[in-house]
Amino acid sequence: MGVAVFYSACQKNGAKPQSTTTTPSVNQASSAIGKNLAQSLVGAFGGASIKDGVNPSTTFKAPSKIKTQSNDYGCGFYTDTSLNLVWNQGDSLKATKSGGYSYFFVCNNNATIGYNLVDSINTAGSGPGYAYVYDVVQKYTVRGLNTNNSNFSLNGTMKSFTDNHYTKPVSFASVHVTYSFTNLYVHGDDSFDITSGNATFVSKGTTNGGGWEYSGTLRFLGNHKAQMTFLNHEYLVDLTTGATTPN
Repeated sequence: MGVAVFYSACQKNGAKPQSTTTTPSVNQASSAIGKNLAQSLVGAFGGASIKDGVNPSTTFKAPSKIKTQSNDYGCGFYTDTSLNLVWNQGDSLKATKSGGYSYFFVCNNNATIGYNLVDSINTAGSGPGYAYVYDVVQKYTVRGLNTNNSNFSLNGTMKSFTDNHYTKPVSFASVHVTYSFTNLYVHGDDSFDITSGNATFVSKGTTNGGGWEYSGTLRFLGNHKAQMTFLNHEYLVDLTTGATTPN
């Protein structure tokens, strides 16, 4: 549930807008996009994570309350079209995760070497002073690149929409981003560092400071960094924290 407050940094921080309109600064938008990217890649909003490697996501298999059609997987299809998890802690923290996913596992000599994934996961929750909705859709092709699959490639698309509302003080942050990943090379033995690859993105967001709609590119550099480019601005994204700095 700690993720629910991750986007509080998207609130207006006193920076002046670009013009007399209520458009947030480019720096503010880059910060929101960078945090969305870093969190989305590791499944913080309910989807699959690059840290899954070539295995099915633990996000989809956690507590016994999840309704599943099968608890086993192997070569071929492994699907769950009835994901329904309700989680409560006392009277104050509540969350509901629903949706479905479908894997097709690719094997060599009866060993998994990759998968194709399609998922659509919605998570809605609330706690003292906040409420959130996360909507994630992923269409991934993942393939192992060495004998133990510690290095693997990822291609595909991801939609990561997050909406957070706070009551103390009253504020909100809506960050909607879609990504298209091309030839991401992930080094699992190095904390799942993305050492190369590219992506395009389209982001639409709204905060107390105003709204934006931008498209841009990402180039993954290794050392848990990526270069983000849009509106002729460049930022370096720290993929472990989501922090962005002008480049």
